Amino acid sequence: MNEHISLAPFTTFHIGGPARYFTEAQSVEEVKEALAFARANSLPVFTLGGGSNLLVPDGGVDGVVLKMAMCDINFESDGADTLLITGAGAGWDGVIDAMGEKGIFGIENLAGIPGTVGGAVVQNIGAYGAELSNVFEYADVINKKTGETSRVTLREAEFAYRDSFFKKHREFVITRAVLRMGHDAAANTSYPDLERARASGVPLATPAEVAGAVRAIRAKKFPRIAEEGTAGSFFKNPLVSRELADSLAKRFVGLPLFPQENGMVKISLAWILDKELSLKGFSVGGARLYESQPLVVSARRGATAKDVDALALEVSEKVFDATGIKIEREVETFGK
Repeated sequence: MNEHISLAPFTTFHIGGPARYFTEAQSVEEVKEALAFARANSLPVFTLGGGSNLLVPDGGVDGVVLKMAMCDINFESDGADTLLITGAGAGWDGVIDAMGEKGIFGIENLAGIPGTVGGAVVQNIGAYGAELSNVFEYADVINKKTGETSRVTLREAEFAYRDSFFKKHREFVITRAVLRMGHDAAANTSYPDLERARASGVPLATPAEVAGAVRAIRAKKFPRIAEEGTAGSFFKNPLVSRELADSLAKRFVGLPLFPQENGMVKISLAWILDKELSLKGFSVGGARLYESQPLVVSARRGATAKDVDALALEVSEKVFDATGIKIEREVETFGK
């Protein structure tokens, strides 16, 4: 167990203070040992994956930070389907590539999303017309409080838009996840960006080709993590009632609306930030809304968590003043 380890290098924002205690776990037994240490010392435990969807406070984290380093990727045949069985610490994009090599469709539209498998499950990541919940089978977990192991199935996972059982129940640490891919699955290229790519001649016949196209599209919309910090999309697209969506559509001509199965309507926050509020590039301190995609917060070297929080607050207030909507963060403050 290491002490006072800076967390900034472990996050894609490159921001944040130290962890009181820090350890990496490469096996279930090492996870259990870290949890036992935390219980013995009455310390909270915060699980860290790829650090891609979180903001670490400038003052750091007072507790045990457990970085998941179980990175194995395996495949099993289950009748007509393939089960992808992977450690929670496996890099998500590496999993995409492994599926591409197998030539099996199912998660290729989620290519280019930084982070680990465990984080992908917690967040129920989604992009370009796909969500992780579409292929999730189950996750093995350990209870932080008791050290007991159990399994959470798709029915129990309570997946919703960027939400899940695991997000609500932080007492569980995901150690392994299993995804189910059907061999009859086909490429999903209905998302507008992919339709445009196909029309321009980009090949989209295989999972690897679709993944490559998605990465190319994302590269134009997101900052290069090697050059400046970012956590990807910082805000969620709001889900509103049909009545409010229709009202907003009348006020903001051209506002994209996406009806949901539950009767709610998802509206494009990026469109509002860009077309109505002209906030691309809007900055506070060292943080700004990225010029190519205003849902994304970018942080130059030396930026602080305080800068990011202040920017997010100002943006939230501007959106509320214009629409009456209280937007939510997709990025979480680590250690809370």
